Amino acid sequence: MTRSLMIKTLFFLLVTMMVVNYGYAQNTISGTVRYSDDNSLVTSGTVNAYTLNGVFIANANINSNGTYSVIGLPGTEYDMIGIPSIGQEEEDNFVPTGYPSAIDPAQMLAVQAAGMVINIDVYVIRSTKGPTNRYTSSISGFVKNDKQSVKDAVVYVMSGSSIYGFGITKADGSYIINNIPLGDYILVAHRIGENSDSKQITLTNSGSDNVNFNLTPVTNLKNNNTNPVQFNLSQNYPNPFNPSTVISYVVPKDGNVSLKVYNSLGELVTSLINADQKAGGYSVRFDGTNLSSGIYFYSIETAGFKDTKRMVLVK
Repeated sequence: MTRSLMIKTLFFLLVTMMVVNYGYAQNTISGTVRYSDDNSLVTSGTVNAYTLNGVFIANANINSNGTYSVIGLPGTEYDMIGIPSIGQEEEDNFVPTGYPSAIDPAQMLAVQAAGMVINIDVYVIRSTKGPTNRYTSSISGFVKNDKQSVKDAVVYVMSGSSIYGFGITKADGSYIINNIPLGDYILVAHRIGENSDSKQITLTNSGSDNVNFNLTPVTNLKNNNTNPVQFNLSQNYPNPFNPSTVISYVVPKDGNVSLKVYNSLGELVTSLINADQKAGGYSVRFDGTNLSSGIYFYSIETAGFKDTKRMVLVK
């Protein structure tokens, strides 16, 4: 290769890398992190971006005003997970929670990184504090996939709808969860891109060791990474709900957006959104505290798009 050709080749590679990196830098996903139970701001931790097969790509700190902004993302779809500051003692803490408000990856909504994607608000689930007068113990074990260690799986300690703690697996697939009150629990192991596994245990003073899980790959991912950004109104989560729920939607171009809630008689209950919005993904919380149990409908309308979905309020 001549010197001239080598210089041209190196210049071409450099320009290509600059263009690719510039394109990545333009893809940003941002929003606010709040507690799902009372809408208060989360002021510590990170928001992690994972591909739909569970590969960690980037993260951003949660700021003191609850905001985050993950920058430099390749243009594909991501699950956005709010992660607490591990080991930090706080009066209130939360468990790893995916957008908009789910611990099960199958219930998380993927976000397309296409330019400046804003208002991807994550409503994290607060961890339950056990009685201070009860003894506590620990739970440990491994998460595998066909004898292969699984990193970044999350094992949740659950009793009914309450979550008392969690552990995140290391590179060798091990996890440990400390300070859990003695009692009966369901342990659930989740990881993006994997089918979940669960175990039932009784935690005693001696602790529970070798509580192991086996995860299997998801054969059909919930979204296709090659799909272009398009109008979308997601099913509210949770559904049924009491007293509040999160409604998420995507608009691929700037324009006026109207999002309204109606009762089963078709009467307008409230107008959640009626404003010009930039292209991107959005989420809004609907509070039914002052409403009676029943079936409600939420409807979105913008230029060239209209959709309606059903939700159930149960008190």
